[in-house]
Amino acid sequence: PPPPPPPPTQPPPPAPAGPLSGRGPLPRPAGLNAQGPCDTTSGEARTPQSRLVLAGSDILTLNVGGEKFVQRRRSTLCAVKGSFLACRFSGSGDRTKRWRYRGDDRFNLAVRTQPDMSAPKTGNALSPGDVFEVLEERRGPDGILYLKLADGRGWVFERKPGVGVLCERAQAQDLDMQGRHFINYSPALFLPLLDYLGMKEMEAAGQPVPVPRGPENMRSEFEAMLRDFGILPSVGMGERRVLNARAMPYNAVTWWAYGLAFEVRAKTSPVLITALETCAVSRYGDGSRPIECTVHICEGPLDLRLSQRHAWIEAGRGFLTHRQASRIELANSVQVRPDVSHCIYIATDHVGSGKGVAFGAPMPVGVSSENSDLQIFAGHFSTRFDDFSDGGWYPFNGKLEYNMAQGT
Repeated sequence: PPPPPPPPTQPPPPAPAGPLSGRGPLPRPAGLNAQGPCDTTSGEARTPQSRLVLAGSDILTLNVGGEKFVQRRRSTLCAVKGSFLACRFSGSGDRTKRWRYRGDDRFNLAVRTQPDMSAPKTGNALSPGDVFEVLEERRGPDGILYLKLADGRGWVFERKPGVGVLCERAQAQDLDMQGRHFINYSPALFLPLLDYLGMKEMEAAGQPVPVPRGPENMRSEFEAMLRDFGILPSVGMGERRVLNARAMPYNAVTWWAYGLAFEVRAKTSPVLITALETCAVSRYGDGSRPIECTVHICEGPLDLRLSQRHAWIEAGRGFLTHRQASRIELANSVQVRPDVSHCIYIATDHVGSGKGVAFGAPMPVGVSSENSDLQIFAGHFSTRFDDFSDGGWYPFNGKLEYNMAQGT
């Protein structure tokens, strides 16, 4: 016969209450105190606000000017690498070693080979708003605090006699009473920047998202905010300059077409193209109405981009008048970096209308106009957006307005 089943197991007797029984209070782990959870490395209590910051969430809540609450991914706010905005929301790094070049005089700060103001320059520079990591802080015999950049580029100084403070420690995160990140700008200024960051995060290679210019009635305030956040670290801060590429008077120009695409290159420093000037030609003469046109931009060589309509981004709109100077201010400025080709395409909005964008007479391939900052190359005209000439080369006939940083 089978053996009898084992007797049913009896529950263990209740353990007396105590620190190891599971019924009473557990011993307090190291790093906790009576006030609540704390950072085990410092032993300091966390406030409700800091718990929100240290939670590791990739969705951050922003209090914009105390008027509007919005949420964005951390990666969106860090879309412009190296900016003060990215530094603030990166969620990593030791802020005591993070500094920011103020650049109140709007000049670049040259990096030195040694902790000495008279030491040779390395060829690198910090631009206004740049945030950087510091490996070493050294007080010099002249009383100036020198900062060794953690990336190995060299040394900069915290202040300069006769000028004042140049670099300051990056500020800690500003939080409101509910732990939301406080943005000390109005929604009218900051929300367009958020839209730009969202597009910047998703931009494709060779198709950079143009820097916005902000609300029309708040352009200067918007640019100041971009400088403060380090979104415009190298451009938009110097004097306004013009490259005059008008080889033929507007009232004498005879060549025109639906559109003209041409290439531009910066020589040694980045520039920000903010407006252009040219004119139209109409077969109906001086009495014709101005024609509406659109300015498109893209990054890359012209011969490659002409067949890639998806690569072009609208940068501005305006009107061109028959054989008269017509200025178009760009809603999205064109940032042109050295050694990288950028293309500009000016096109009318109507095919076969009997009027179009003016340009110069045919010329050999190559540079059609230049100054110490920029080069403009002859381009191709078009009869519609996807139909460009492939024979001759035609120069842009007009002016480019731009800003650039000034080095020290």
